Amino acid sequence: MPDSARSSSIPFIYNIFPSLLGECDKWLAHVERAVEMGFNWIFINPIHLTGASGSLYAIRDYFQFNPAFFPYESFDAQKGRLTAFVNECHEMGAEVMIDLVINHTAYDNPLTRDHRNWYKTNDDGSIKNPGTKDDQAPGGYVVWGDLNEIDNEHSSDRNNLWEYWWKVVEMYLSCGVRGFRCDAAYQIPNDLWRMLIERSKSMHPETKFFAESLGCPMEQTIGLAKSGHDFVFNSGKWWDYRADWFIDQLKMGQGQMASICFPESHDTERLATEWNRDLDRIKQHYLMTALISSGVLILLGFEYGFTKKPHVVNTRPHDYEGANYDLTDYIREVNSLKRGHRVFAEDNRIERLDGGDDGILALKKTSLDNKEAGLLVFNRTGDSREVHLNDLIRRVNARPYKPTTAANVKLPATAERLKLNRYGAVAFRLY
Repeated sequence: MPDSARSSSIPFIYNIFPSLLGECDKWLAHVERAVEMGFNWIFINPIHLTGASGSLYAIRDYFQFNPAFFPYESFDAQKGRLTAFVNECHEMGAEVMIDLVINHTAYDNPLTRDHRNWYKTNDDGSIKNPGTKDDQAPGGYVVWGDLNEIDNEHSSDRNNLWEYWWKVVEMYLSCGVRGFRCDAAYQIPNDLWRMLIERSKSMHPETKFFAESLGCPMEQTIGLAKSGHDFVFNSGKWWDYRADWFIDQLKMGQGQMASICFPESHDTERLATEWNRDLDRIKQHYLMTALISSGVLILLGFEYGFTKKPHVVNTRPHDYEGANYDLTDYIREVNSLKRGHRVFAEDNRIERLDGGDDGILALKKTSLDNKEAGLLVFNRTGDSREVHLNDLIRRVNARPYKPTTAANVKLPATAERLKLNRYGAVAFRLY
């Protein structure tokens, strides 16, 4: 892939879950495959030294790396290997994004002893464990006992705390990392994000910040974008192609944020498991998540139909699966379409059209500069459906180009009728 792909403003993100591969030296073959599919960002979950629980997200030391990934005696040697990996990714045509976890630490992080006033405390003075709503947990709430919650907003030593986070970011920047996926970004004060983002971009203007904002109100998500985050993650993965909520969210964010969609992530069940390896439905969902907004992310193994959800504590390289199917060519085709048509690479104007059949979803997207328009047509049923394209095209006062890409669709010789097999999907460039 040419270097220009690396510098593309469109984020095509491939998530390497490091516990699934082990040592850093084993990551590069997967980077090569990702780049061949059209991805230009490699996102890696936390690689720091973990606490007693072993969870990737329970960080014991931000200035030591996990020996499972960097088996070297000194931090300088670990840092040198990360820098070499980043440079190797650059040579292949990809930037590297690191998970930035600054809302909590492991309960056995020395900071809990040396900087106790950096943490939130309970009424009895003990350091608080973070938690979240969970319908499956007793009382509807789950507490993570292996974590202690940072008080980024009200700490009595806030300036030194914020400077510590800057040193973490600065260390990664010195390794050539130019992307940060900001874990639970909505739990961090926007002023802290502004400081980290402004300092990073003053040193390296090409640096990008990606806010993980799932579960927070749209107003708060838009606030993260206004604080300087280049991208946020949207909730399209859970859309059923019928309800209004997702389209409403996209409309609220239009012109105010750029978002990234994904068919699955390390936090969700594998789509191959959730949908019982229904390849037609999975291909449709990738086309939608790739073309509906500004960027797209897939998790290592999505292309091969992996079925095991990664575990932040227990996953090991022996959990790496064989291929249940191979979507690499299809993903490459869809990514190429997105790269070639701005209308499918923005959070822009979107509207539903009458598809003439309750089983058909038709969406028109119009670029922010009004110079491009595209049409996405989905069969949201498990049966074949026929679309009267002439009627649909007349509603948008345009004439379609040749269909750009499709999943499980019999492409027509003319624009009169379009047959979509079960869970078929097709994208048109209108003008």
